[in-house]
Amino acid sequence: MLRTSKFSLYGLGCFAVVLMSAVLIAQGQTSKPASKPASQAAADAIKFDVHNGYFVSNKFEPNAGESFVVIRSQDEFDKVFGIGMVMGDKSHRLPADAFRTNMVLAVVKRGKAMWDFKVDSVTAANGVLTVRYSAVAKPSDSAEFACPFIVSIAKSDYSKVEFVENGKNTKTINLSASTPSSSPAIAPASQPAAHVP
Repeated sequence: MLRTSKFSLYGLGCFAVVLMSAVLIAQGQTSKPASKPASQAAADAIKFDVHNGYFVSNKFEPNAGESFVVIRSQDEFDKVFGIGMVMGDKSHRLPADAFRTNMVLAVVKRGKAMWDFKVDSVTAANGVLTVRYSAVAKPSDSAEFACPFIVSIAKSDYSKVEFVENGKNTKTINLSASTPSSSPAIAPASQPAAHVP
């Protein structure tokens, strides 16, 4: 019967690990993850807040099935949304001075369905802001709705905002310095969405 010490087995195990590491290093492989090329750098996560307790103005694109807007001032916001007051209201609304440091990204869905929205992520890369979210319809037999999805983020100089709904790029809004601050940046229904990898 061969007797081995538990220490000699431990020593053999350590030797095997060192030997395997030497082989991998010699082959140019390490246990570190491969770094991404600069062009594929990860997008930065952006802090956001979701707001409710608003209705959509019946003067804002009343015949559109859906609308996508980027809002940078209270005046712009008031052209699109109003405050919906109800008894026992516990809505999470924008603070009074929100647009001093924040901007709003909004989606409006219209038709015979109520919509539930949930933010998956808000990221920025190379001046492009991407809002990824889930949207689920709850059909209605008779009533018509205009359901707003309102997200606020810190203001910054983005060149585009991409809305990615349920994994598909639904709309892209090109932002420019020439857009007057008194009117919201709106994606027209005819504006095609850009490809999102």
